[in-house]
Amino acid sequence: YQQQVRKNAKALADALVALGHKIVTGGTRNHLLLLDLRPQGLTGSKMEKLYELAHISVNKNAIYGDTSAAAPGGIRLGSPALTSRGLVEKDFEQVAVLLDEGIKIAVAIQAKTGKKLTDFQAAIETSEEIKALKAKVVEFSKNFAMPGFH
Repeated sequence: YQQQVRKNAKALADALVALGHKIVTGGTRNHLLLLDLRPQGLTGSKMEKLYELAHISVNKNAIYGDTSAAAPGGIRLGSPALTSRGLVEKDFEQVAVLLDEGIKIAVAIQAKTGKKLTDFQAAIETSEEIKALKAKVVEFSKNFAMPGFH
């Protein structure tokens, strides 16, 4: 199980890099990775809220050089929970595509609303693009059993 957790985290990191994103350490050698959102002009706080609406769990996380803990520059991603549901490397490549779509949506929303978190949050709550992303996440997740549920 732990070997698959590490393979999945690496597959996720590699897929995100291939999509043009920056992993703080350049990749991962364990079950976690830290995605730097600063190149897109986003914050971990915004992405945590957006992904929550799309049923994707991430944690905002400060990155070296951040000036405010309230607006951290990244999100922390882990592979154990999805590995427990039976996802393998190719599935984590699809997870990267879903994460990338969320980032693209966030960039477009922020371009309309400006940088204030309150304005961004108001816009994401009514976003049709986020509702569509949520539908994709739900459909994708139906392929994998939830441990403990039959």
